[in-house]
Amino acid sequence: MPKSALLLCFATAALAQADPDQTRVHCDSTAGDFVIALDRTLSPLGVDRFLELVADNFFDDMLLYRVIPGFLVQFGVAATPSVQAKWQNARFPDEPNKVPFRHGTVSFAGNGKDSRTCHIFVALQPNGNNLGKAMHETTIGHVEDMSAWERVATNFANAAYGDTGSLQGALVAQGNSAAARYTKLDRIRTCKVLAPKKEL
Repeated sequence: MPKSALLLCFATAALAQADPDQTRVHCDSTAGDFVIALDRTLSPLGVDRFLELVADNFFDDMLLYRVIPGFLVQFGVAATPSVQAKWQNARFPDEPNKVPFRHGTVSFAGNGKDSRTCHIFVALQPNGNNLGKAMHETTIGHVEDMSAWERVATNFANAAYGDTGSLQGALVAQGNSAAARYTKLDRIRTCKVLAPKKEL
């Protein structure tokens, strides 16, 4: 068999072995790069929505606006109101949480039954391990390496801003300009889906 044909066979076999339920998303942030490993077996609706958001460039220049060290980092408000308006009220149904929360668990946020839209958080240890009990708190995947998120928590603590959760409404209405005085908040620059890992 010609070498080119052999390589093509190997590549085809590798792609066939790629798990269709596993998707990795790479994000560049002001605190460093990170990868989220999404798992559709845990939350098919949640993973599908997250990937829709990535495809829409929803995460571009997104502030990590609420940071509670040792508990969670919340985000999910677009940099511009026009982009946020497309997703703010696009609710999708709850799904049961299948695995305990841990350091690096990614979940949609919400405020009651079937309230998930585009607001997301990453759980931080130790207190984030206690999340996952509300109807909307469902694991959609995990951050592979939490170094960047630990820097987010440290940067926020050093900035001494206090609880900035109340920024959410203003960010939805005005975009990033609503947080102009919070110059030390970290942000996601961009996110993209990674090609499946090839196992030759």
